[in-house]
Amino acid sequence: PGIANVSLGIFAGMLLKEGKYSGVKKVQIMVIAGIISIGLALLWNLDFPFNKNLWSSSFVLLTGGLSLLLLALFYYIIDVRGYKKWSFFLKVIGMNSILIYVSPVFIHWDYTANALFKWLGQLAGETYGPFVLAFSAVLIQWLFLYFLYKKKVFLKV
Repeated sequence: PGIANVSLGIFAGMLLKEGKYSGVKKVQIMVIAGIISIGLALLWNLDFPFNKNLWSSSFVLLTGGLSLLLLALFYYIIDVRGYKKWSFFLKVIGMNSILIYVSPVFIHWDYTANALFKWLGQLAGETYGPFVLAFSAVLIQWLFLYFLYKKKVFLKV
């Protein structure tokens, strides 16, 4: 089932690179495929329940469909409509997405966030402290990626 997730991503990438369709047509195709995928997932869920831990086929269809809908939304806003300024935060992440995905193997982000912002988490209290520390970890990761972005250092596979 994990291969199916990768395949959905490959098909979406191929569609986006395709030159014969307009941007709006690409969005329409992704939205239709996403809705069909979610619909099939909901039907399949009746017999084969969603299970993230087992990565069930119904779960793959659900997450694939949701991903297609989100991709269609962002593609429409950023590339079709041209609203790009607000997306710089996401661009920095996307330029080194594989690196940040594998980075926990060699960088303990939670430890770093805890070392730098534990006091802020304690100040936020028991309810909001974990959120503050999680947000701090994301901020530290983004700053790391921003540093690499400014230096034009990108991991390419």
